Amino acid sequence: MLIKNASVEGRKRDVRCTGECISEIADSLEPLIGEHVTQAGGGELLPGLHDHHMHFYATAALRRSIDCGLRPAVAITGNQPSLPHDAASLRRLLAEYSGDGWLRGVNYHESIAGDLDRWQLDALVSERPVRIQHRSGKLWILNSLAVNLLDLAVHKNLPGVELDPQGVPTGRLFRLDAWLREKLGRQDPLDVSVLSRQMASFGITGFTDTSATNTAATVIQFQQMRERGEILQKSYLMGDDSLDFGHLKILLDEDNLPPLNELEARIRRARAKKRGIAFHCVTHIELLVAIAALNSCNELDPCKQFADRIEHGSVIFDDVLPMLRDLHLSVVTQPGFLYDRGQQYAKNLTPHELAHLYRYQTLLSSGVKVGLSSDAPYGPLNPWQVMESAVTRKTVAGEVIGANECITPEQALAGYLSNAQAPGGVERKVAVGECADLCLLTHPWRELRTDLAGVTVAVTVVAGEFAYAADGL
Repeated sequence: MLIKNASVEGRKRDVRCTGECISEIADSLEPLIGEHVTQAGGGELLPGLHDHHMHFYATAALRRSIDCGLRPAVAITGNQPSLPHDAASLRRLLAEYSGDGWLRGVNYHESIAGDLDRWQLDALVSERPVRIQHRSGKLWILNSLAVNLLDLAVHKNLPGVELDPQGVPTGRLFRLDAWLREKLGRQDPLDVSVLSRQMASFGITGFTDTSATNTAATVIQFQQMRERGEILQKSYLMGDDSLDFGHLKILLDEDNLPPLNELEARIRRARAKKRGIAFHCVTHIELLVAIAALNSCNELDPCKQFADRIEHGSVIFDDVLPMLRDLHLSVVTQPGFLYDRGQQYAKNLTPHELAHLYRYQTLLSSGVKVGLSSDAPYGPLNPWQVMESAVTRKTVAGEVIGANECITPEQALAGYLSNAQAPGGVERKVAVGECADLCLLTHPWRELRTDLAGVTVAVTVVAGEFAYAADGL
């Protein structure tokens, strides 16, 4: 494969890929016999983007889900109606989906119709089974028909099943995604190829699936999907304690924090397998607990052997910055939420919290490594939209949240160019000997950097093979 007349760091270059690697870069290279030639036309050639935090299966399921949230004009299906703003509009939204099978809703927030349970959901739709996910991702709400189909009364002692004072399941399931997926089984098959092609069209050549429920079986599933060509990208999975590699994902919920000694034991078991730790931390308290647990295991020298991570770091106060730096932690952030949810944040958070929300520039200036990501399906999948949010920090209404946390377009791009195993670390480059994971833009970077949301990708290459080519290429 030969890419001619590409802009590489501001200079016109020809780039040859042989096998899975970049083999030659020069001002001019002659095509070999039978070699495929792509004319870049001066477009910027970048290393492929890596989404450092997403949930692949859940994102694939969006295509057959109903957006029950407040996000502005985010189309999930081809005929997505207007988004609900109260119980009546949510009822109409659910009723418009024909059929008699399961309804799957996502992105619900209690500001629409309150804290739903099975009986309130029955009032909205009772003739077919419904499951609706809260936008935080940690709660599913089932109506009574769904509760009965899943025999929830038999499993009411399962941790995460909420019960009313009489011991009856309310239909609210906390952190039970794996159990729910297993119970639904083949009722809920997924076609992931459409999602993978969409990601390739954005220039994404790799992603990290950060689902805490990933097991060894999940790893095998992803390998098989890649071998069958259903997934074009390279995938990196973190998961539960049973895995022998990858990061151990530890979920911290402030309202249900585990004892510190339990966290320490999990960290030590993971360290024995040479695994890194990835803590889900949204609140300040959750972040302090993660830091305390890591500090208690500090004699294991994680800074030299392991790349530990804080997922989200939604609210980070100044007094925590030295701790993050001293523990050599990477923060994997999602400023794309500022556009989608910024107005809601402004209503729900204190001014102090708002000023420390999804920080970026301060983290970089403090010597903390930062990786950029989507948190899809909960945040926007398009990396260029996420980068735009990191640069402008604007809500859908055009208001700016935390102007002092704005970063440059180059810093935003770097957030997607760091290695999968070291978010925010060394930026990958287009260079001889590097892996041929590439993203060719339609124009030079100097023309695109002022409007990242408008960036379009011409060609995406994964391990030396075409994963996407725009029409006409």
